[in-house]
Amino acid sequence: MGEWADMLMERARAALPPVEGEVRAPGLNRPVEVDTAQLPAIEAARLEQLVDAARFFEQPAVTPAPRGAADYRQYTITVERPGRTHTVRIADPIADQSLGDLVTRLQALRR
Repeated sequence: MGEWADMLMERARAALPPVEGEVRAPGLNRPVEVDTAQLPAIEAARLEQLVDAARFFEQPAVTPAPRGAADYRQYTITVERPGRTHTVRIADPIADQSLGDLVTRLQALRR
């Protein structure tokens, strides 16, 4: 199989748990679980690209929020692939653009 087919065969799940912070809004507090095996092939490939572009498995488990960021949204993302699982906790504003793109895509899949 080609590289893309191999990527699609590899199941990955990304979970975006409830948003933390002072504001509670229905819909924002429910976790999101995405199984790429359940997505259209093009969407699964896009999500896999975002995970790879963010070097997700190389990210530290916790990226500290900037000073004065007590009210910023915090995200905990877990990606599972065969043989490995990694969780990253980050807060707005997300300095790493690739990681920010992944969060944005996961939020879009929430809708």
